[in-house]
Amino acid sequence: MQTDGAPRPLSWKELYMQAMLETDPAHMPTLIARANDAILDWLEHGDATSVAAELTLLNNALNGLRLLRREHARCLQESGELRKERKVG
Repeated sequence: MQTDGAPRPLSWKELYMQAMLETDPAHMPTLIARANDAILDWLEHGDATSVAAELTLLNNALNGLRLLRREHARCLQESGELRKERKVG
């Protein structure tokens, strides 16, 4: 329990959920990166028993972030192409 008033760091699960639930495209890259980094840090620094117990969750989360990153990039590309078409047309 923290008594100094400082917020506790978010867990990889909380960061993952923030990224997955974000609706503002401007915030997505930062949230995806933070969640990805938190998962990789957990894999690197977590104790072996905890990592082994959560390995499937961690793998699924990394895959989910990868898909979210691709979808975000696709949406940006499509919106850029739509803007170009409007300028030309």
